Amino acid sequence: MIAAEPAGVVLFGIGSSIVVEYEETCKRLGIAVAGIRNRPGPAYFHDEGTIVDAASIPPQLLRVPCVCPIFTPHNRLVAAEEARAAGFGFAEALIDPTAIVASSSRFGAGSFVNAGCIVGAQVLCAEHVVLNRGVTLGHHVEVGAFSSLGPSAVVGGWVEIGQGAMIGAGAVLLPKVRVGAHAIVGAGSVVVADVPPHAKVLGNPARITARSVAGL
Repeated sequence: MIAAEPAGVVLFGIGSSIVVEYEETCKRLGIAVAGIRNRPGPAYFHDEGTIVDAASIPPQLLRVPCVCPIFTPHNRLVAAEEARAAGFGFAEALIDPTAIVASSSRFGAGSFVNAGCIVGAQVLCAEHVVLNRGVTLGHHVEVGAFSSLGPSAVVGGWVEIGQGAMIGAGAVLLPKVRVGAHAIVGAGSVVVADVPPHAKVLGNPARITARSVAGL
């Protein structure tokens, strides 16, 4: 969890609406926040007075750790690469104080655990993982880097989620299933069997609707 340091945290990439969830978590943690606009277009960052364009980042801001508040795995990966190239380092996992997280669970740098999440024992989440509102992870779950889990997704024990996978809102993953890298599990789906890499599954029980998902 990020400590409430005076320097705060930088949110790199503020064109995704999920940025407001990161802001609320930072408020609850008492962390100062600045936003980096890395693309033209609308910004959802609330405090316009602390928005900085990526082309004109002051050197002192590069000493502040950053997080990329973007839900789509590929877009978050791109933003993280841009942030690293600009000279930023990544913050420890940003964990909302309302989340219940087992002491034996671990999160990689740049990860985000939103309000109301429950994380069981011996969970291992790699770098830049996003758990949106109310996600539940059972014990011994492994989540690969840059994966995203939508609101209220429920993951049983011993589940493995590959790098860059995206789990939709309200999806249920039964114990011991494996979701391959860059796969998509549709909202509300119930996964009862392994999901191949780059596949898209939907329904209850979840069935493969596409074998090669591009762009993730």
